[in-house]
Amino acid sequence: FLFLAGNICEPRIDNGAHQKISINGKPIALSNVPEMSSSFLGGIPLACHGVVLTLKQVDGDRIRDSSSSLELQIERPRLTSPLLRSGTQRLVMEECNYAAHAWSRPAHHPWCLGPRVLRVLGPRPRMHVTNLTDAHTDSKAVEGTVNRVLLKLEAGCDEDCHDVRVRLKCTSATKPHSNDSANDSTHDGLQSAIKPHLTPTFVRKAVDSRAKIVTENGVVLPDGWEIREDVGTDESHDVTTSVSPHLGAGKSLLIPLDIFRPIPSLGENDVSICSTTYEVVIMYRQVRAGESINTFDKSGDQVMVLQSGSINWISPFTAEFSQTNGPKKPHPCGIQHASNIAALSPFPEPSSLVNGTALIAADGERVPMRCSLVAKGLGSNFAASILRVTNEIERNEQQKVLYSSDSRLFMNQTKHGSKLSLSYSVSAQREVTRGNRDETFPLGIISVNWNPVSLSLPGDANLLAGIRTATDEFELTHGPLSLPNLTPIFFYGPQCQVLNAPFKAKLLKCPAMPKVGTPFRISYQVTNQTAKSQSLVVSLNDAQDSDQTGTSDPQLLGTGKMKEEIQMAPFEEKTFSFTFMSMVSGKILRPPLTVSSGRHQTWVINESLMSSRYLFVMP
Repeated sequence: FLFLAGNICEPRIDNGAHQKISINGKPIALSNVPEMSSSFLGGIPLACHGVVLTLKQVDGDRIRDSSSSLELQIERPRLTSPLLRSGTQRLVMEECNYAAHAWSRPAHHPWCLGPRVLRVLGPRPRMHVTNLTDAHTDSKAVEGTVNRVLLKLEAGCDEDCHDVRVRLKCTSATKPHSNDSANDSTHDGLQSAIKPHLTPTFVRKAVDSRAKIVTENGVVLPDGWEIREDVGTDESHDVTTSVSPHLGAGKSLLIPLDIFRPIPSLGENDVSICSTTYEVVIMYRQVRAGESINTFDKSGDQVMVLQSGSINWISPFTAEFSQTNGPKKPHPCGIQHASNIAALSPFPEPSSLVNGTALIAADGERVPMRCSLVAKGLGSNFAASILRVTNEIERNEQQKVLYSSDSRLFMNQTKHGSKLSLSYSVSAQREVTRGNRDETFPLGIISVNWNPVSLSLPGDANLLAGIRTATDEFELTHGPLSLPNLTPIFFYGPQCQVLNAPFKAKLLKCPAMPKVGTPFRISYQVTNQTAKSQSLVVSLNDAQDSDQTGTSDPQLLGTGKMKEEIQMAPFEEKTFSFTFMSMVSGKILRPPLTVSSGRHQTWVINESLMSSRYLFVMP
């Protein structure tokens, strides 16, 4: 049996030979241990390379000479069991990370009489790294601007850090977007590669503040920024950046990590979200505190600290679009569409008959829209402020600007979840060059000029006074950096299908607040936009609505032709007028007017779909 150093519990002296056994750090063979001392050898051997059994003849109390002895030797050079136990081994021992002793302690012996095992470890870093940004941003970053992560490096109290250097490793991927937090675990494994031109990139300030740099992947960086050279995706990348030549014991240092991702274009961010995982490797030479070394002296132990983190990318705003008057059109102008067939019912449901999700509009129709900008936040902080909102497809320059921070009508610094609702209208125009083919266009292209809102480090100024900073003109700000001339965010309205309209219809006159007992007139105008004669069926107070409102109701009296069929010549224009008089004051529902085309079997005017047919009659 071979025993490692320290297997013998204590030095003993043989009374006969007065030989002292010393522990010298080398394996001691059992044959070299004196006979009396070997009886005190307890415990379990740490390593076994074989068994040597020697049989000798005994004559009384004396052993004969070794010439008549029989020696049996069994060698197992491949024996791997560290403790020579039979059966399944449950102890996993690392060759260079294991310390044990072979002393079988008697029950009456205290632990203090046992052996001492001294384990000498290699250099260990004492530096403590803290991410000061994650707690304030909830591990989120804003697309379209540079986001800063501040790391606090605090040297240990018994070490001096020399030649502090940094290396980064970064990977990004996309995963399906889910509003249900219960399904997040299901989508964790469904990550896919990110598009090259949307890859998040670690950047730094360029020497030229006006430099315009485009990466190999097609990422357009903000003006005055360039790619860091110490960023890689695997261990083969060994380029480092010097952070500080010396950091004294107990001292702290702030280092910034800047990362940028461009704003995705239309549809690229609706179905997936981007996540970035990074690892910061901080290397330095560790010297015992108080030891004085030369600046050019390379003494000390090279150690490293790993700091990992992750970032989820968000857009500063999202947009919600809706039609001001809803999808039901009171003046469809005779367009030939499944949702406007007069033979089906005077109360069709357009949303259930439209093919796909595109809305419909007549050529030349002015479609009123509403856009609500919803702000996103970084934890409890707001991410950006709105500077200017414009509708890019509006040709009238006076109506193009929907909102400007210079107007001081609203508070431009929004909080998480707040909405800024803006109303506008879009003129549906059909291009003649496309002929009769179906044509769709967005109901508005909303451009938002914005400015990120940076975060400041909280805390007492006296506490931050002892911290050295490796920052630039942004000083102690972190999170999304407020940079000039950022790319605007574009939101596209819902797609609308433009159809040819054989008629043009509009409400000419309707008093806002009529008086009791005073007659008032409501007029409509219909224009035939075709070169063919048309027949129209005009009906006021349709039978399907007479149970709710009608001329028989004493609250509202009406005069004029309730139902008639008229003929219209090519390009002719006709006006329909009706006179009413209210008998009571208050909120009165007026009767609907329906006008249908006999040639196309479609609705020209269908006020049965209107929900705002109420009159507010003054006393």
